[in-house]
Amino acid sequence: MDGEDQMTTRDRDILRTLAAEIAELAQDPVQQERIDGWKALNSLEPVRPMLWITEIPWREFEDDVTELRAQCADARARRVERGLRRKIFTARKLRVDEVLATDFYVNRAIEGGGYGVEFKEERIEQGAAFIQSHHFLPVMKELDDVKKIKMPELRCNAERTAERVAFFEDLFDGILDVKEAGVRQQSFVDWDLIVTWTGVTEALMDLMTRPDYIHAIMRRLTDSFLSAMTQLEEQNLLSYPHPLDRVHSGAAGYTDELPQPGADPDHIRLIDQWGGVSPQIFSDVSPEMHEEFALQYEIEVLSRCGLNYYGCCEPLHNKMHLMAKIPRLRKISVSAWCDVAKAVSEAEQPYVFSHKPSPAILAEDAFSQERAAEDMRDRLAKSGDMPSEFIMKDISTVRGDVNRIIAWCDMANRVIREQA
Repeated sequence: MDGEDQMTTRDRDILRTLAAEIAELAQDPVQQERIDGWKALNSLEPVRPMLWITEIPWREFEDDVTELRAQCADARARRVERGLRRKIFTARKLRVDEVLATDFYVNRAIEGGGYGVEFKEERIEQGAAFIQSHHFLPVMKELDDVKKIKMPELRCNAERTAERVAFFEDLFDGILDVKEAGVRQQSFVDWDLIVTWTGVTEALMDLMTRPDYIHAIMRRLTDSFLSAMTQLEEQNLLSYPHPLDRVHSGAAGYTDELPQPGADPDHIRLIDQWGGVSPQIFSDVSPEMHEEFALQYEIEVLSRCGLNYYGCCEPLHNKMHLMAKIPRLRKISVSAWCDVAKAVSEAEQPYVFSHKPSPAILAEDAFSQERAAEDMRDRLAKSGDMPSEFIMKDISTVRGDVNRIIAWCDMANRVIREQA
């Protein structure tokens, strides 16, 4: 929204009307009930399993759904409008535990980050689906290429930040609480990045044939991320982590355990924040190689955070002994490919299990609520005493049918309430 000062009166009225609707919905007592539920879950003392949906292919159907159809003329105003409409639609139509609040966060303009490595890719269209397939072409092939990963030199552009904040304060004056926000959590997507530079097959082969090369990449990448973390803390560019509506690849991070004791609200520390990592490409890598080429570096990042989240799509049931090595690990991703019973039996301590049912069920010729419910009940039964959250995510397509998402949320809510 930088530099935007010519918004039409009509666009402004549309956005303020939507903001007022959010402010009204935020007063519903259910919002505090959900916050309390997330806090209990994240403290390993759940009242019930919590429910979340994200990464929805909105573009498949939003032009056909009146409540979601954007009306603003200005392209930048339309981006804000879409965000507001999606929040309202979620609150009114999707029976999940997303918290709606009057806070509107405006991110500081932090410059000088990134790793400086450009990736090259070939994209493959997937018919009418929302997503595309990506084939990454190696831009990092030799040991000398590791030097392409740059060290950050972070700085906050105070003028741009002030302009952003002032714009939204004027737009939402008297309706939403506009808040300037720095970085609110630490997400280290190490191997997600590496394979975009090296290629997927190439990186996996190099684990065996060129281990020194892979170690060099991980060392440089980790050092770059650690440097950024240090600069963010030293320059006071971190923000209070709550309300944090999503932790890494999981769900909400509301907790009374952060910030840590001794916190200064005017100078948030890394130890006051959530951290998260997810080496998804290591799904079929042995525990020993997982620890050598990922975990030992990731622990350097996670050891600086107050609470931690691990994983995304990779199944971790054969690696629970590694999870015990992560300091202050609180949440673990339990993907669609995870053996839940084995994960429970091999866990050395309690965690929040972030269950992620397969979104493929939403893309079939006909959506089966019965099979989706059976999967959830099976996961809950196998989880035993492990606290659980259910997250439907990575939704590639719903075949253009928004009712499938509504029906999944209704079904999941019923299954969860059965456990209460």
